[in-house]
Amino acid sequence: MSTPSTELQHHPRRGTLWMFLSLTCFTGNALLLKVLASVRHADPWMALTFRAVVGLLLTIVLFAPAGSLKLKRSFQSWLLASRGVLGALGTAAYYITIGPLGAGKATLIGNTWTIFAAIMAAFVLHEKLGVVKVLGILLAMAGLSLLTGIAPGTIAQFGHHELIALTGAVLAAAVVVVIRQLTRTESSATIFSSQCIYAVLLALPFAMSHFKSLETMDVCLLTAAALCASVGQLAMTEGFRFLSVAAGGAFQMLVPVVISLSSILLFAESFTFAQAMGGVLVLWGSYHTVVGGFGRKVTNR
Repeated sequence: MSTPSTELQHHPRRGTLWMFLSLTCFTGNALLLKVLASVRHADPWMALTFRAVVGLLLTIVLFAPAGSLKLKRSFQSWLLASRGVLGALGTAAYYITIGPLGAGKATLIGNTWTIFAAIMAAFVLHEKLGVVKVLGILLAMAGLSLLTGIAPGTIAQFGHHELIALTGAVLAAAVVVVIRQLTRTESSATIFSSQCIYAVLLALPFAMSHFKSLETMDVCLLTAAALCASVGQLAMTEGFRFLSVAAGGAFQMLVPVVISLSSILLFAESFTFAQAMGGVLVLWGSYHTVVGGFGRKVTNR
């Protein structure tokens, strides 16, 4: 999706409402996933399957009638296939780690995709790394070190769930770089549906053995989480039509803050002082990386 036009940005109230809906839905998705993982002991691959199926159905209902959805393109274009595979793997990493790490920490680590995307874009898309972006990257890297406990000489002791979450952030960054190229030729609906298609292909084989153990409450929670994720994504995309990158980016930086605070209150998720400071630096650095130039053309992750 392209940068909002000047005319559209005359409606900041509309954009704010869409962003609040996005914030609410993303928070609801993360908290429901935490309940599913820690209380219901649901398989994360099952949660990913539900998200992919619900997202695909919602996309078909909303965009197929207008003719902007081209599902076959996901198997005909190597860029769309790359977007689908990388996006599916990145989302799987988040779903796998949100239980053991907690919704707050998993989301904060995942949020570092912004700095990795800026670095990748500099090499792949030849985008300029300005002073503001470089400072933002350094701040976020320092925060990541505090948040995860990783430091020179400690990589061998680095927790495997933290490593999975970090890998997911790198994959999400690669997705953004791919999408930046896809927006020249593909619609947002087709780009988004590619992730849903490949997520189903990835998750379903792992989830199939767990279908028989699903209870009614599990199905309701899985469906609710999937709807939250899909509506949150669509609301974010719509909100960026009416807001600048800086304003929209500020709203999206609130997502891990609200999720972390909610997780602390509802699930007693604990942060040490160093981890809390690391989280603040990650958010601060990520925000300045976004508004410093990267993301001038807003993308649909």
